[in-house]
Amino acid sequence: MTLLQTAGAAAAAVPVGQVLRTATGLALLGGVAMFFRPLLVGIGRAAVLTVRPRLPKTHLVKRS
Repeated sequence: MTLLQTAGAAAAAVPVGQVLRTATGLALLGGVAMFFRPLLVGIGRAAVLTVRPRLPKTHLVKRS
């Protein structure tokens, strides 16, 4: 019984406004990320190519 009372008190202490604001912010951030996903993937691929560029075709032919 004491465990249930402690859990109820802890749940009542959670600020509902803060939880809703955080959930809304996360939902908006996720929606923006899904909307701009092709752009973000392209930027990521361009960043990878700047760090590790592709080998020219002549080098690829020599390898095989």
